[in-house]
Amino acid sequence: MASMEQFDSLDVLIDLLRRSPLLEELQREEYDRRELQDRLGVSRATSHRHTKLLEELGAIEKVNGRFKLTESGALLADACSRFKREAGVALQLAPVVEAVKDAPVPIDNEAFAGATVTNTEHGDPHSPLARFIALIRETETLHAFDLDIIAPARLSEIQGRIVDGMETELIGLPEVAKEIIDGYPEKCIEACESGYLTVKLVEDLPFALAIFDNRVGIGVCEPDTRILRVFADTDAPAVREWAWEVYEAYDAEAIEMEGFGPQGLRRVMETPAFSS
Repeated sequence: MASMEQFDSLDVLIDLLRRSPLLEELQREEYDRRELQDRLGVSRATSHRHTKLLEELGAIEKVNGRFKLTESGALLADACSRFKREAGVALQLAPVVEAVKDAPVPIDNEAFAGATVTNTEHGDPHSPLARFIALIRETETLHAFDLDIIAPARLSEIQGRIVDGMETELIGLPEVAKEIIDGYPEKCIEACESGYLTVKLVEDLPFALAIFDNRVGIGVCEPDTRILRVFADTDAPAVREWAWEVYEAYDAEAIEMEGFGPQGLRRVMETPAFSS
């Protein structure tokens, strides 16, 4: 049986994590050595080393030729699975944590711990955008800024939701507004005439923020590009409170466009905030 001193050893904790696949297999059912070797894809010598340490720690026992978790082993297996899951999310959240550190309102990074993180690292470059669109389909209101790193590829769908009644307020950059107005004039006019769209402009934005009815999303680009790398969303109350404070900080500096078109853009750009 392991002592408290053993569990305080970093080396032992690392060994446990290395052997966590074995613990996870035994969470499902009991196995003999041959079956464990086949399940894990390891040699008999390797499986022996793994089971020997876990037996010494009191995590597993051998009964009638089959290995099974002890009660403490079941706790360890749960702890290892939870750690790997939470550590994985923490690593995926790293770009988000880095992006929000200079936001005008501070936030404890632990507030993002339960976030759903969608990134491009699993072979699908469109998965962050797909997650954003899924949330767009479920909300009746949207307050967002720097949405251009998310929206252009699915502009028609977002514009359709606005025309159908999604109350939308967007804070963006002048150069992005011009690109959208020049590229999609009819859609801009239709969205503006619906009465459900308000567009405001500022000179600089730190990351993409979207406040839906029930969730908050943050988008981060690839370095030096406008390609969405990570989209993290959460329903944590602390994040929602922070998001509104950040949004209102930029909203206080933004200038509203009178119509989402060339004339409205020109009027904004002629104001002292942008013409100086």
